[in-house]
Amino acid sequence: MILQYHHVSTETPSITSIAPALFEEHMDYLANQGFEVWPLGRLVAAVRAGESLPPHVVAITFDDAYVSIYDTAFPILKRHGFPFTIFVATEYIDTNPDQYLSWNQLREMKAAGATIANHSHTHTHLLRRNAGESPDDWRRRIKADIEHAQTLIEQHLGDATKLIAYPYGEYDDDVIGIIDEMGFTGFGQQSGAVGPTSRFEVLPRFPMGGPYSAFEPLKTKVATRPMPIRTVTTSPLVGDNLRPVLTLDLLRTDLRQDQLVCYGPGGGRIEVKQVSPSRFTAQAGNDIPVGRSRYNCTMPDESGARFYWFSQLWIRKEPDGSWYPEP
Repeated sequence: MILQYHHVSTETPSITSIAPALFEEHMDYLANQGFEVWPLGRLVAAVRAGESLPPHVVAITFDDAYVSIYDTAFPILKRHGFPFTIFVATEYIDTNPDQYLSWNQLREMKAAGATIANHSHTHTHLLRRNAGESPDDWRRRIKADIEHAQTLIEQHLGDATKLIAYPYGEYDDDVIGIIDEMGFTGFGQQSGAVGPTSRFEVLPRFPMGGPYSAFEPLKTKVATRPMPIRTVTTSPLVGDNLRPVLTLDLLRTDLRQDQLVCYGPGGGRIEVKQVSPSRFTAQAGNDIPVGRSRYNCTMPDESGARFYWFSQLWIRKEPDGSWYPEP
């Protein structure tokens, strides 16, 4: 499974931040519990190849290239010998040393085993069209933005892996099509473990900022397993149906299906229906809110000690069809 961090600081927006002492506690836990921390590319390659993973393997990622990664997280990661990946929005590099990393800092971390990967150039909302922009013009703009970031990483650091994290964790079918066409593996911000039926254009990661960074839930999250379901291809972009239905097709019927539960926006349980021996649907009882939200579904594994986990992103525009502002 994959952890996702942003800021490692107490002086940055709380929703995307983890306190340095708590981040150190996270890393100490992984080390003390014998977790294998792999480079992200190695983890992806192993899952793609259908290899059996060790029971406790994790990858560590950071989004947005904030300077606290270098000042605070990097010394802790070096002490443990943990590899990690930084997804960089290249437009910000070398622009504000009090907030963002420099190419020299990225170069130093890369030499120490970090992977530097694509987070687009401008950190734009990839799925949003500009006023009057045709579908073809939008595609060209998005591809150019991603390609520019890739080129800058190659120029400054010597090479660039084909991994990309979506800005804001947002994607839709059209964005996925571009990423697939360009040969990238994509990463969202929906929670869950990576498995053979995961979509490699939008792999899950567990966000570790704000309330999601608490230490006790970390123990459950790093022990999760990928939900044994057929690949889910549901588009996250909500239209007229403001109570979207998520369909889960289990690959086996010998699981603890009676303990499959799903949670909607706000964390409350939502209705789960069994419509066949292996098919279940989940639907919120209230309209999902404007912005980004998720359904999170879990089920105990056979041992009862670990959980299967799957998360579905939903994106809802304003009632007038306009896009919501970022908080």
